[in-house]
Amino acid sequence: MRSRCLLLFASVLLCPFSVSAQKCSEEFIRSNINNEDLKLVTKDTYFFSGALEKPIVGIEESKKTMEKGTPERKNEKWDQNKLDRVVVSSSGDMAYAYGTQHARWDDASSGKHVDFTAAFLSVWRVDDGSCKVAATIYEPQGNKD
Repeated sequence: MRSRCLLLFASVLLCPFSVSAQKCSEEFIRSNINNEDLKLVTKDTYFFSGALEKPIVGIEESKKTMEKGTPERKNEKWDQNKLDRVVVSSSGDMAYAYGTQHARWDDASSGKHVDFTAAFLSVWRVDDGSCKVAATIYEPQGNKD
């Protein structure tokens, strides 16, 4: 019995395990494009939109920005991202996606209603064994107030 256990243990140790990284795929990106979990962004992630004075770079800065929120807005509503296209590299290690997102809110100080659609581009790459967002840029497409 003991020799069988040792044999089993030895075969497990000698067996080649393959830990495969989760590659980027169109299906994965489409199912996660609206997921705001910071586990889906790289440590050196880059985010910029027309509403910011400067880009947000890195996971720590992203956390601080999310915690701070936007108290100067009331009735804030962001529709889900609408993907127009996803392109994945043949190796699956990188991808990009683009589309639009609609947003609206009332400015708390002026009472002005803001309503617009923004175009976005997101870049995804394999990082720490899974496909994550490395960069995102949003650009407003016009004001509909």
